[in-house]
This record gives sequence, C-alpha cells and structure tokens, in this order.
Amino acid sequence: MNGEMIIKVLLAIGQTFVFFAVGAAAVKFKYLDSRDVSRLGNFTMDVIFPFCCFASVFHGMQGADPMAVWMPPVLGFGIMALNGIIGLGLQYGLKNRSESRMKAFRQMAAINNYLFLPLIIVESLYGSAGSACLMLFSVGSAVGFWSVGIWVMSKFGLNKETFKNLITSNLIAVLMAVALVCFKVPVPHEVIRLVNGIGMIGTPLMLVLTGASLTLSGAALFREGRDAAWGVLCRLVIIPALTVAVLKMIPMPPMVFNVALIIALMPTSCASVIIVGKYGGDVDYSGQQLLLSTFISPVTITGFLYLSTLF
Repeated sequence: MNGEMIIKVLLAIGQTFVFFAVGAAAVKFKYLDSRDVSRLGNFTMDVIFPFCCFASVFHGMQGADPMAVWMPPVLGFGIMALNGIIGLGLQYGLKNRSESRMKAFRQMAAINNYLFLPLIIVESLYGSAGSACLMLFSVGSAVGFWSVGIWVMSKFGLNKETFKNLITSNLIAVLMAVALVCFKVPVPHEVIRLVNGIGMIGTPLMLVLTGASLTLSGAALFREGRDAAWGVLCRLVIIPALTVAVLKMIPMPPMVFNVALIIALMPTSCASVIIVGKYGGDVDYSGQQLLLSTFISPVTITGFLYLSTLF
C-alpha cells in the first residue's frame, strides 16, 4: 500500500466527514431536529435506498455471466454472514450488555463499508479489473447488508418479527436486480436512467443524516470508553483476522482473494447509525463506532495489507 493510495483513502474519509459536517450544520442552524432525522432516515432507507441498491447491483452484474462468476457474490455475502456469526460471540465482551447495546454491536460486527472505501483501494491497486471484481462482490454484499444486517438486530430464529424485518424494500430491490440480469430481462434505458438519478442521492443523504444524528447525540458518543475500545478492536482487528484466516482456506483466484481481503478490512458502515436507530439499537454507541473505526482504519488497513505481503 503506497503513500499515494493512503492519501486517496484519507481523502475519501475526509469527504465522508464533510457530509457529516453538513448534517451537523443542519442541526446547529435548526434546519433539522431529532424528529426530522428519524423521519427522513426512515424515508431514505425505505424509499430512496432501494433505487440505489437496484442500480448498484444491476450495473455490477452487467457484462458478466452470473452463472459463471458465482464466487465473488457468494464470498461477498459469506463475509457478512461470517462476521455476523463472529459478532454473536464477541458481543459478550461488552461491559454494558443491554439489548440495545448488543444490537448495535452485532450490526457493527456484521456490516462494514463494503463498497465506497474498498473501491478507492481496489482501483489504486488493481485497476479496472479489480473494480469489476468488486462490483460482483457488491451483489452478495448488498444481499448480506439487508438480510444478515437486519437479522442480527432481530430476535433470532424464524419468527414473525424476524421475517417482517427481513422483508424490506431494499432486499426486494436487490433480488429484483439479480433476477432481471440472470434471466436477461430487457429494461428500458429511460427506466435505468431514472433509477440511477433517484439512487444517486441515497448515499449523500444518508451521510448527511448520519452527521445530524451524531450531532444530536453530542457528548453521549464518548461516554463508554471500554466498550468503545472493544468495538474498534473487534471491527478492525479481531473480525478481519478471523475472516482472512477463513478466506485463506478457500481456493480462489488471486484477484478474488485480494478484493475479498480488502473488503474484510473495512471499518463500520456509514449507514449503521440510521439503521441501528430504526431497529431499536444504541445509536450513541453505533455513532461512536462509526467515528472511531473510520478514523483508525487507515492504520489497520495498511498494517494488514503489509502483513499479507509477508505471508
């Protein structure tokens, strides 16, 4: 990982915090309050994000035979599923074991920033071939995001609540995109352009709302020092190390392994705060993990990538 790429990663993280700052300003100048953030967050997740999910998966699978390139999507889903399982055990390392805190921890453990930051690193290291591979990973990751990521915040098992939480508009949009590509159903260009146009505002709006939510939490973000340290250690060190150990046992092409490695090293998802709030998790803890893991991740990502060249 050369110095130029580290600068690119830092700039990408800096852009993320600029969006957070816009959300903070909206709260500061009273354009948004807690009720606005909650309602807009739900609207963004339930209405805007499905367009974003559909567009990213639909474009990610273009030009590839889904039946011939099955490994990256399966691994993308598998990484999140494995992370979720690991999180079920690591959650007992928390000092505060309230249900809301453990929900936030399990979501943080399972779901990471699987596309935005990895894309910068993969493009720098492997060019367009790496980016195309990452797009295929994102298909499985998107399914994992809206299935595993929701399941870990529900009552475990096949009960009515879990089923209700899993059947989201985002998961339906992802599966619809996969089905259209797999069965080669023609989609008018005008429809795709419209979906892209709506979906493009999803991520920026979510980042702005995340910044607003973090600002509303205020000093509460930094009350839990021990649990904060444990969460960052798990998300950036323990979970990636265990995930990479499993990946090394699976035969796969070098490019697929390299992209899977980078995905496994990513910090907490930028959408985690809004999602955790929607499902009754500890928003303050989730926000704390988002800030800390994103700040620290350049160090751990660099360290892991360096160690990967030695072993």
